[in-house]
Amino acid sequence: MHYLVPCLKGVILSNNDITGVGRLHLRQLTIMNKTAGDYRIFVGAFPTSDLAERIQALRQRHDAKTARITAPHVTVAGTYWRSGPATPENEAATVARLRAVQSQIHPFELTLGGIDSFLPLTLVIYLRVEPTAGLLAARRALLDALGPDKNRHFAPHLTLTMRLDRARTQRLLQELWQSEWHTGRWPVPMDHLWLMQRGPGDPAWRHIYRINLSAVS
Repeated sequence: MHYLVPCLKGVILSNNDITGVGRLHLRQLTIMNKTAGDYRIFVGAFPTSDLAERIQALRQRHDAKTARITAPHVTVAGTYWRSGPATPENEAATVARLRAVQSQIHPFELTLGGIDSFLPLTLVIYLRVEPTAGLLAARRALLDALGPDKNRHFAPHLTLTMRLDRARTQRLLQELWQSEWHTGRWPVPMDHLWLMQRGPGDPAWRHIYRINLSAVS
């Protein structure tokens, strides 16, 4: 059985207490350095349709590398470090666990809209995601199957940029606050999730298992 360890990217932090956040950041770095495996997995909700294309165009315009690595998504569980080769076959046990619980996860809506960032700790600009009852229920079922990701303050979000320097991040943040991305709200129905995998030499995340959500009878 593989040992599951959350990586730092999966830790979602607030800016309320920078001193406390800094301590947690250092603790998570220590954990990651001691226990990081060979590759990573996560389960994500990937919007589709015209909205997803518009979000991806925004990401490509401002942070093309991040846009290439993965399509617009909301991480629901993870990220987890895993050991061994980064192949779909190496996640057979994970897929079996997901199959066992996917009938318990019902379709839900992602509610997207509003621009925020994780400044000053990290240079991430993101689209806000409302932590609805359906999204949180899906997360609970996934954590029951995969184990805790130690996300102490789960703040669902959709990353727009994360590889800009501080000055460009601050300028773009001011620009986006004046756009429809900050004032608009978009409900996005989700009827499936994806198990994703990426090894150290992979240029992008790959889809390895589609989790179809069970309609409420």
